[in-house]
Amino acid sequence: MSPRPVRAMDADEKVDRQARILEAALRLLSLQGISGVSMRAVAREARVSLGLVNYHYEDKTSLIRAALHRIEEQDIALVEPDLALEPEERLRAALKRVADPEFLTTEYLSLRLQLWALAQAHEDFERINTEAQKRYRAGLAALIHAARPELPDDECGRRAADIDVIQNGLWLTALLGLDHASISRNVARCEEIALAG
Repeated sequence: MSPRPVRAMDADEKVDRQARILEAALRLLSLQGISGVSMRAVAREARVSLGLVNYHYEDKTSLIRAALHRIEEQDIALVEPDLALEPEERLRAALKRVADPEFLTTEYLSLRLQLWALAQAHEDFERINTEAQKRYRAGLAALIHAARPELPDDECGRRAADIDVIQNGLWLTALLGLDHASISRNVARCEEIALAG
């Protein structure tokens, strides 16, 4: 009997393992903060070898950087316009997404706190957080402008900034306990800010 040929890792398998590594890093960040994230701990959490973690990420800083970019992608997806909807409904849908149940879990909200705290830990992390916030606000401002084209760009930007502050406060206080009525009122308040004539 001839030995089975060793197959090369296909692209999907490689992406899946890298995604598992990032998800493990994010889980550890949410549960233990940056001190709980080490290459070895991430490998254990992702159920992959330490060598594989080191293959994809040079060090803990590059791993955290990649995790921050993953969250940035999720944030930008929140304000991606749904082209099947009219502009005002696109905006309303984006504003409601922030209060989706997946974002109101203790694990996710804890992760948010850790990511905000990381901005103080390393200038790269601060830069990524700042750029992510700028991109999110720009996406939100574009949705506002599409729904209210008569508004000047700077007014759309101000409204987006005000909404971002409210949304972050919503996430922060949701950690203390879900008050669904208050969350609904805050989403409605964001709609009022965005759509005011």
